[in-house]
Amino acid sequence: MNVKVACAPCCWGVETSELSNNPSWGRILVEAREAGYEGIELGPIGYFPDDPEVLKSALRIRGLKACAGNLHEHFSDPDAHDRIVAKAEKEVCRLAAIGVDKLLIMDTANAIRDAYIGHGVIAPRLSKDKQAAMIATILAVVAVAEKQAIRVLLHPSSGGYVAFEDEIAAVMSAISAEKLGLCLDVGHLYIDGMKPDVMIRRYAARLEHVHLKDIDAQQLHNALRDRCGISQAYCQALTRPLGQGNIKLADIWTLLQQINYQGWLVVEQERPVYNTENVKRDLVQSRAYLSECGV
Repeated sequence: MNVKVACAPCCWGVETSELSNNPSWGRILVEAREAGYEGIELGPIGYFPDDPEVLKSALRIRGLKACAGNLHEHFSDPDAHDRIVAKAEKEVCRLAAIGVDKLLIMDTANAIRDAYIGHGVIAPRLSKDKQAAMIATILAVVAVAEKQAIRVLLHPSSGGYVAFEDEIAAVMSAISAEKLGLCLDVGHLYIDGMKPDVMIRRYAARLEHVHLKDIDAQQLHNALRDRCGISQAYCQALTRPLGQGNIKLADIWTLLQQINYQGWLVVEQERPVYNTENVKRDLVQSRAYLSECGV
């Protein structure tokens, strides 16, 4: 196996680039490296510098590698097609310029579905027409990325319209493995009622990127009971440092070894942006846990 470990800006509460109280990207790079990580995901578009040379220099100085870009948009909204494709065109050019070959795409949480995290049986689904439109938008992004030799990976995510088992299967069935790979987030799978090990085995041939987070089962119970949505759940300490929640992450690592997984492991621990004083401490604990597992 050839596995490296990264973290992501969401560990510092960075979910959008527009917030004035986001921590500086320089702080994130420094703390990620000091906590023992080899790589960083780039997080929301616009957070890290647009200038490729500035970003490459900053990463090089801190001894980090950018492992993936992110395009978190309302793919399920047909009216967003042109805007999403235009944004993808700009982003894949930046990724190519800094030597990143993966773009994670996520149908971000929306007002309708956010109240149904973990409630896959009763959650509303897209109509056939809107499902087809979402597939068309994904394929358009894939076409743009292919021109820059960027591999697009689907990231199923709580609160969006690609979250539950049937929705993941629908996209994987509609778009070939040649066109679209998969990033599985064990935390999101757990939140939305799936068994991470089952999903990893099922999609082993398409799995090219893994997000690791640990979930507090009691906080998840509270979030599902209150129907509070994923962002509010994060504010209530839904995620924990690896090994301190209820996901059997050691078993996940054993399974990844069995399938000879070759991609990055990206540690995530979402939290509100106003509560970041213990980020480096938590990241150190998560990295130590992975070391104990043999990673």
